[in-house]
Amino acid sequence: MASNKNYKNVYTILEKVKKGEIKSHYNEQGGGLFGKINFYKKPDLVKPHMHYLDESRIDNIMDKYIHDSKVIKDIYERFSKSADFRDKIPNDKKPDLHKFSDKVRENYKKFPKHIVKDVFKMYNNKMERLAFEERTDANYSKFKFLERANNPVSKIMSEGSNLKSAIFARNIVGHYITRLAIMDYIDVDASDKIKQSMQGSGSDFDDTDAVDDAMNKMLDSTQGKNGLEKAMKDATDLCKQMDDAIDGDIQEKMFDNATEPGADNTAGQLSPDYIRQVAQKLSRITLSMGSLKEKIKKLLDKSVSYFSARQEVEFEDLFNSDNIAGLEDYELLHPKLRKLFAEDIYVKNTKSVGKIDLYVDISGSMSSGCGVNDVSGNYVSRIDFCKAFAAKLVELNMLNNIYLFDNKVKKYKTDLISISMMDCGGGTTINAAVKSIEQNGVNALVLTDAEDGCNIYSEKAFFIGLKGANFSHFNDETIAQYSNKDQVVIFDGSSIKKVNNEGYVVK
Repeated sequence: MASNKNYKNVYTILEKVKKGEIKSHYNEQGGGLFGKINFYKKPDLVKPHMHYLDESRIDNIMDKYIHDSKVIKDIYERFSKSADFRDKIPNDKKPDLHKFSDKVRENYKKFPKHIVKDVFKMYNNKMERLAFEERTDANYSKFKFLERANNPVSKIMSEGSNLKSAIFARNIVGHYITRLAIMDYIDVDASDKIKQSMQGSGSDFDDTDAVDDAMNKMLDSTQGKNGLEKAMKDATDLCKQMDDAIDGDIQEKMFDNATEPGADNTAGQLSPDYIRQVAQKLSRITLSMGSLKEKIKKLLDKSVSYFSARQEVEFEDLFNSDNIAGLEDYELLHPKLRKLFAEDIYVKNTKSVGKIDLYVDISGSMSSGCGVNDVSGNYVSRIDFCKAFAAKLVELNMLNNIYLFDNKVKKYKTDLISISMMDCGGGTTINAAVKSIEQNGVNALVLTDAEDGCNIYSEKAFFIGLKGANFSHFNDETIAQYSNKDQVVIFDGSSIKKVNNEGYVVK
């Protein structure tokens, strides 16, 4: 009888090596395996160091903010009305908005990226957790930026919140970068001295008095002080509005979603106007949920019962698995240990085959009513019904992916902020949605008003027609298949109706 396979975790092996329970094959007098590794020294001035995903989020939030045309326009308009702009820049050198924006983004590319992360850590961590690198002539100006960024009163609000800390960091560092762009026009010598000092280059970079003088011109002038105060006040006011409008859990999800460069990450574009817009839409979903809760539950019971909901667990060897967790630590093992344990390292994969994709029709007709009023008596549109439906799937941890379709299909985000921002307008191509379902191979619910034909059958698709839906537009054979296999219903606002094999409601 074959013996049971012992699955070893790469992390456990690594810990045994560290403790000396497994020999590293290095000379112990030389520090062992981990004494020989020359770790890359991060440029950050503040510890603890961040996870690389959080670093990426901060970079993307800062990038989104500095490329926000509204932010730059507001700063330019204040600058263009100042005495500095009027008196210190020759008329033929005065920049327009376009040139000023280019200058800001040029300085952003050169500005040390770790400073925004250092400011973030100062606002996010308790003071006793923070540790600072030794100050030197080479990092003197960088520490000056951190000193001015420190605000113990604001830290009370941001401590422990990734999103709030990111907002303070982006606003403060955004002020530094735009202020440096202004200095390029009104005092280029001071600007160059600061830039050289941050890069640790130039003949005067170790002259702290000269750097102090340049930093004072940049940050301690009336314009510099007012700009920093405004950056901090704007961040404080925004964080207060966020707390009034958005749950803490959703705030953290907004931060977590800021992972893709150039993506529509809401954390990077947060502003008071944006918060008001989001708050209204989230409120609308909440109101809809109160009225639709029982109806959505019945629709889910009816649709999910068609699909089998279960989980599959499988073990794969490390190098054939899609789950790459552990590969980085595996790299740290001595080559002999890799050979010794490679075949014994298995990764546990759990597939939730019971989760469901959701396809939402975003054609123009989805702005019509769904037949239900919210708890305040207000009309609920079909698209708002879809938002409430998606939010319920998220709450139940049943949602896999969301896809929106009009004349084409596009994958959509599954966080509540993104769900609240769904909008409709355009045509409808239901065939495109069914083709996507077949291609993905995942069970899917399709919310639609069925204002289009369909000639593709899929056993993985379950149609929920909203009030006014008419499945008689479907090909005769196709609708007969969906009807005979109980894969299509219509919700008219008060009850769930079956659909016959001709596409009409069964009375």
